[in-house]
Amino acid sequence: MKFVKKITYALKRAIFRVSPALLRRLGANFQLRVPSRMFMEQEVFDYVNEHFRRGAAAPVARCLFIGLDKHNWHYDQLLSLDFYSIDLNPRNAAYGQPNRHVVGSATELSSHYPPHSFDVVFANGLIGFGLDTEEAFNQLMFECHRVLTGDGMLVLGYNDKPDRLSFKVEQAKGFQVYKTFEPGIAGMTGARHVVADGFQHCYVFLRPRRLGLAEQGLAW
Repeated sequence: MKFVKKITYALKRAIFRVSPALLRRLGANFQLRVPSRMFMEQEVFDYVNEHFRRGAAAPVARCLFIGLDKHNWHYDQLLSLDFYSIDLNPRNAAYGQPNRHVVGSATELSSHYPPHSFDVVFANGLIGFGLDTEEAFNQLMFECHRVLTGDGMLVLGYNDKPDRLSFKVEQAKGFQVYKTFEPGIAGMTGARHVVADGFQHCYVFLRPRRLGLAEQGLAW
């Protein structure tokens, strides 16, 4: 079984090198089958798709996915939204959609996108994996606030473990410019959901708060 999986994976990689578009048409992906990813790809995406379902005459909601690689390059096919992505690694641009992917930093979103560009932003798996300090986290959160619409949604995901997290997320200044909300996802009883696995991966659902003048100065 392991041998078959290795051969299948190698074949997908070979097809991708020749033509990413062909791999998409074949419906293949490099999915990570771990509990935290499965929760996002199923429950979270189903909720987001339903939440932003609009009539035929209404514009399709726009989403920004921060951090793109081979394991999530198929997410544009799972989300019924206008899908945009950004990643700091130039190599990962190969996984983005033409004219919808940016090589850039999560802490500099407003350098690439106008204010209020997106209805939903996904910031998953960044803390402790390159974005390691409270200062960097605050900048990420302020930047997401700038590019989100007033009634937009931020889906924040991170491993809630001391080896990955050196500060209290809920106490950070960047967290305070949002309000939490409970999504309509079965099994969730609040705005925060921890996946019961060894990584203690946590998802938090947030909406941008309207800022006062003092808060605007802090965020900017």
